[in-house]
Amino acid sequence: MTNTQPLDKLSVVIKDGQWDWPLITDIACLEITHMLPPITEGQDRINWKSNIGSFNTSTAYDLFRPPGPKVVWSSLLLGPFKIPKNCFILWLAILGRLSTLDKPWLHHTENNCILCPDGVQETHDHLFFTCSFSRRCLTIIRQQIPFLWPNRHWQRGIHWASSRWRGKHVVNAAFRSLLASLVYHIWQERNSRRFQHRSRTPSIVGNLVVEELRQRIISVQLRQSVSTLGLYRLWKIPWPVEMFPN
Repeated sequence: MTNTQPLDKLSVVIKDGQWDWPLITDIACLEITHMLPPITEGQDRINWKSNIGSFNTSTAYDLFRPPGPKVVWSSLLLGPFKIPKNCFILWLAILGRLSTLDKPWLHHTENNCILCPDGVQETHDHLFFTCSFSRRCLTIIRQQIPFLWPNRHWQRGIHWASSRWRGKHVVNAAFRSLLASLVYHIWQERNSRRFQHRSRTPSIVGNLVVEELRQRIISVQLRQSVSTLGLYRLWKIPWPVEMFPN
């Protein structure tokens, strides 16, 4: 292109405050030099530019790692009552990544569900919620909270919940966290029976899930609203006097 060397500085192509390019024979390079703006007086500075607005660390991260496609179930992992460990297990369950015994590399092991006596292969679809143990947990919960879950394939149930419990309404947020808690404790019970040979009844697990979410709701400071009143009434939580004065 030119007689400049790789380690030359920009000053070698500037003379008397103007561009002073050596002979250029490459057409593409010649077009680039003609597009350069004139040199103005003043102190040099570096400007970062972005096609998606002002440049900051967030836009830089997006440039290096573009976001993936949005999934319909992402809202199930969000909300003021979320418990990180529960959301993590729910996320794995939604992706089908829990270490259930239907994995092809575990074909040599006994793969029946350890939670129920039905002799059915342990899969995500079975655990959530075809298994008689998990169905009984749902029944225990429904005796206290009107928690609906369709009798469907696990992934179809996830799509149903994503549509039904979406938004910022606190009642929907509580149902999302209740699902995460139930999935977490069913998986925990499965591991406890398989690796520690300890077991709990569906009644204990179901009541544990309800109480865990009840305590979580109490721990979150909510604004005074009709939605908050409905949430407290639904979960049979006494109304704090300071929150709802007469």
